[in-house]
Amino acid sequence: MNIRSTILPVKPLATMLLCSFLTIPAMAQNSAHPDAKSPLVENPYIKHTDPWRYDIRSQLFLRWGDRYVRGNRTGIQEDSYDEHLETVSWPIDDLEIIFPVVREGAFYWSPNRSVDASIRADDFTQHPDPKQLYTKGTNAEYSDWQWTSEIEDQLITQFHIIQTTRIVVADTVFDEKKARLLAWPEGWDEQASSFLTPIVDSVGQEVAPDADESIATIVSFWLEENDPKSISQLDLVKYITGKVIEHVEVRSPPAELPKRSGFRNSRAYNGADPVMFSTSSNWAGFVVRPADEVARDPKGTKHDLATLLCAALRSVGVPARTLLCVNDQDQDILESFVSMVEFAMYDPDLELTFWVPIDVDKLRLNGKRSSQYKQWWNYFGTHDELSHYIPVAYYFHPPASYRAYDLPALYGLRSSSPMPKYAVQSLLIDPMVSTVTAPKPKKEEGQPPF
Repeated sequence: MNIRSTILPVKPLATMLLCSFLTIPAMAQNSAHPDAKSPLVENPYIKHTDPWRYDIRSQLFLRWGDRYVRGNRTGIQEDSYDEHLETVSWPIDDLEIIFPVVREGAFYWSPNRSVDASIRADDFTQHPDPKQLYTKGTNAEYSDWQWTSEIEDQLITQFHIIQTTRIVVADTVFDEKKARLLAWPEGWDEQASSFLTPIVDSVGQEVAPDADESIATIVSFWLEENDPKSISQLDLVKYITGKVIEHVEVRSPPAELPKRSGFRNSRAYNGADPVMFSTSSNWAGFVVRPADEVARDPKGTKHDLATLLCAALRSVGVPARTLLCVNDQDQDILESFVSMVEFAMYDPDLELTFWVPIDVDKLRLNGKRSSQYKQWWNYFGTHDELSHYIPVAYYFHPPASYRAYDLPALYGLRSSSPMPKYAVQSLLIDPMVSTVTAPKPKKEEGQPPF
C-alpha cells in the first residue's frame, strides 16, 4: 500500500516552510521471531494472538520557500488563480524536531527502546542520539531531534531526517464476562490517572474555558443524571460508546487530499484560511476537532468519534486515551489512518492495571448502539485485525511549546531563530509488510519427511 499526502497552506507573499514526513518500508516478522514474545504482564482478561514485529523507517523532509500569486482574482473563482512556490534559504542556528513514539499498550509493545537516527541539512550530515521527550502528565513519548548549524546564521534550504523504531502488534481476545465482574477501583495508579483530564487533544487550538463542562453536560444527559458507578465499569464504557456512536454523524473525510486551491471555512481551521494543494497522492493532515466542539456540533469525522468517546470516558472517571494507527490493509488513502480508544481496568487481587482497545469506527459501521451494551461486541476488546494496525501516536498535535502548521499532522518544530509564520506540509506513512518464514526444525535421520 502506498499512502501519501501533501498540503500546501498558503498566505499571500508569506515565507513558507515545506515539510514532508514519510514512513517507508516497515519490515514485519511473524510470531516465531524472538521479539514477538510479549513482555507485558500476563493478563487473564486479554490474550494476544498472531503477533508481528515491525521495523519502521521514518523520514522527515523540510524545505523552505516563498509563495507568490499571479493574476487578478477579481471576478474569477478562488480555485483558478495561479500559485507558485519558490525555494529559498533560511538562516538558522538550530532546529529541534519532535515526532511521537508509541511503546506499550493494549495490543502492542516495543521489543527494544532503540532509535536509529541521522539528519542531513543540504550537504551537511549529523548523526545525533535522539533524546526521549515526555509530555507533562501523560508521559507520552516523543523522539527529540536536535540539529545545530556548523557556522553562524547558516543558510539551509532543506533537511532530511531518518528515524527507525521497532514495535510488535497482535490480535486480541477479550474475556468480557470475566472483565464485567471487576468492581470500580477505589483509585487508579499514577500512569492510568494521567489519562483522566477530559479534553483529549486540543489539536492546536486553545481549550475553551467551558470545555470540561460541555463534556460533563452531554454525558449527564446520556446517563439521565444517574450515578455512572451504579453499574459495572465495563457496562458503563460500552453504554457510553454506543451513545457516542449515536451522537456523532460521520459524514466528512478524516483527512484531506491536496487536490484544490481555495479557502477553508470551518471552525476546525480557525476560520477562513487560504490554502494551496500541490498533488493528489499525499495526506494533507487529519481533520479532527477538540472533543467539546464535537459534543456541541456532532457532524464530523471518524477521528471526532474517538476524541469524544475518550473525553466522555474520562469525565466519568475512566482513564482513556486515543491511539492513532495506520491500517496497512486499507487501500483507501483517506480511511487508512485509524483512531482507536484504549481504556484502563483494574484487578485488585492481581494488583494489575490493563488497557482494553476499542475500534469505535468499526463498531459504528457494525451498527452498535447503547441499548446493546449487554451484548458481546466484536472490535470491543476482541479484534482480529490489530496485527495490521501500526501505532503511531497518542495525540494528533504536538505539545503546546512546539510549532505545528495548519491541519494536525503529529510533528512539532522549535528553533532559537525566528521561524516562518506559515508552513507547507506533507505527510506520508507507508508500512510495507514482508513475512519472514521461521526455519523448519531439522529432521533426525530415519524420520519421515513430513
